Amino acid sequence: MEHSPFHYSRLLPIAPTDILTMHLNLLTLTRGVQAGVQIRPRWPARHVRVDARVLGKLQAIQAELPAQINLILTRGYEPQASSLGFARRRFRALGIGVFRLLYPARCDELADIFGSNGHDVDGTHIDVSFGLNGRRVRMLPLGVFTLPFWQRRRVRRCASALAELHAALIRQGFQIHRNATESLQIHCDLVH
Repeated sequence: MEHSPFHYSRLLPIAPTDILTMHLNLLTLTRGVQAGVQIRPRWPARHVRVDARVLGKLQAIQAELPAQINLILTRGYEPQASSLGFARRRFRALGIGVFRLLYPARCDELADIFGSNGHDVDGTHIDVSFGLNGRRVRMLPLGVFTLPFWQRRRVRRCASALAELHAALIRQGFQIHRNATESLQIHCDLVH
């Protein structure tokens, strides 16, 4: 019986050459305005990594939004093996415990809210926020722990701007997360 050496490519659904090129289109964006889009990495990150196509789409969205609404990119690709990925996993574990205590009736939302939601896959899974008349709008001021009635009140206050932003994201090929809390965090995935 002839021995054949193990090769990782047999286990992958993509060609070995794709492995070499799949992350070459990632852009690393630091805090500030980059290519017309405001970048504000979510703590503890120092930068946001996104696919080049995503940045192009965000530029198009910003150009079509009214002057009083500005798009803010907060989160993109975060490799699971990085120190940031490790920190996020630890925060998630703690967050799940707290969320279960505070919202026992919402345990069916844990995977949607605390899952990586593709952020560890590639740069097409992003979180955005927005500013209105020069001030950042925080739809979830306490993050995912923001009480549902506070969420509803914030949605009522910013309904028009939020609807415009969601519509612009969808027109540019993004899909907004189906979970209500994640959709207020404006987690979206580039699907076209």
